[in-house]
Amino acid sequence: MSEHQELITRANIAVRTGDSGDAHEALRLFEQLLPDQRRVLDSDHPDVLTTRHNIAYWTGQARDARAALELFEQLLPDERRVLGEDHPAVLTTRANIAYWTSQIGNARAALELFEKLLPDQQRVLGCDHPKVLVTRHNIAARAAEVGDAHAALELFEKLLPDQQRVLGADHPAVLTTRANIAYWTSQIGNARAALQLFQQLLPDQQRVLGVDHPNVLTTRHNIAHWTGEVGDARAALELFEKLLPDRQRVLGADHPDVLATRYNMAARTAEAGHARAALELFEKLLPDRQRVLGSDPPDVVCIQRWIRYLEQK
Repeated sequence: MSEHQELITRANIAVRTGDSGDAHEALRLFEQLLPDQRRVLDSDHPDVLTTRHNIAYWTGQARDARAALELFEQLLPDERRVLGEDHPAVLTTRANIAYWTSQIGNARAALELFEKLLPDQQRVLGCDHPKVLVTRHNIAARAAEVGDAHAALELFEKLLPDQQRVLGADHPAVLTTRANIAYWTSQIGNARAALQLFQQLLPDQQRVLGVDHPNVLTTRHNIAHWTGEVGDARAALELFEKLLPDRQRVLGADHPDVLATRYNMAARTAEAGHARAALELFEKLLPDRQRVLGSDPPDVVCIQRWIRYLEQK
């Protein structure tokens, strides 16, 4: 086996390691590979650029967003110089820079980067390319993050039919967009429409993703929540009571979503007129919330306020 072929084999092993779910080991393998590739192939070889991309990618997957962003930003000018402005790898790196910019908390800058990227992707890849659809999703999501709920809803609503046509009605990305449409419908103040959208989404998610998928559990939570918001506290309480054991089984007792469900059960119990039962639920919830989240978060303070209120009933 030639030295170049050996490098290719090592790269493939690193890729498979990452695909198997071991981000840290994949990162280690790519970092070991890079200096040998540079020695044998030269720093501008496409394989070297690909390995640098993989190092940046797996750095992000290993939960170091700032380091990943820095690595992608260092890679971009070299890819542009070697591959050309319109090369798909360049567009992918620009997408990653925008994404990791959002992940370090700069949604507005990320939105600008995605908006600049979109027309170039559409020109090079075509309007129906899956990566174009992903960028459109990211633009909608970042619009939401900067506080423009109406714009986010409009962008998701425009995206949905194109995703359905290109990807198919059952594609997970389509289900995610439908969930976003339902959520942002609620956030602009239309609770009944949001509830209906979540109710329409649930059976499709259950069929495609399985009844225990976290997204299915989230939709069930949203149905219960918005059932309460439209004024049916008793029905909401029943839905939360049915949801809780499934969330505990799938996510674990200390998962924030489980604690959120317990909070909603207690609140809906109070709203249904059962002050003593609600007080007991809040008193059991409080130490678990404090143990998991600490004593100062707003939701802990809210539980304490509920307890004081119910003690006076």
